[in-house]
Amino acid sequence: MAKKQYKITVPKVGSCNTEGTEARLYKHDEVIDATETWQEELMNTFVANGWAMETKMEATADIEEAAPVRARNDKGHYKKDDPSTPDINEAYEGGKAPKKTTKKKKTTKKKTKAKA
Repeated sequence: MAKKQYKITVPKVGSCNTEGTEARLYKHDEVIDATETWQEELMNTFVANGWAMETKMEATADIEEAAPVRARNDKGHYKKDDPSTPDINEAYEGGKAPKKTTKKKKTTKKKTKAKA
């Protein structure tokens, strides 16, 4: 059986063994590894009632997040993007540009004159 993980969103009491003869409190934000059938059935009940949610597990060794590197020509100058190829960005090595981020605008409070 594939191992699944569940995150408890609402503290609830539930079974803690195969026979169901013992119970325990599953705490808020606790992550449960459902390795056995009874654990998965219990967690599916929790999910159906909104007391837990299944979390996605990813192997971190498979994920490679490198910062995009600007492509350069023979002289060392930055290359520009070719607008005729919208699916590839020639300005970056690998053809993918970094995700755009937006900055929040700073607002300044207007000073009010104190009444005397």
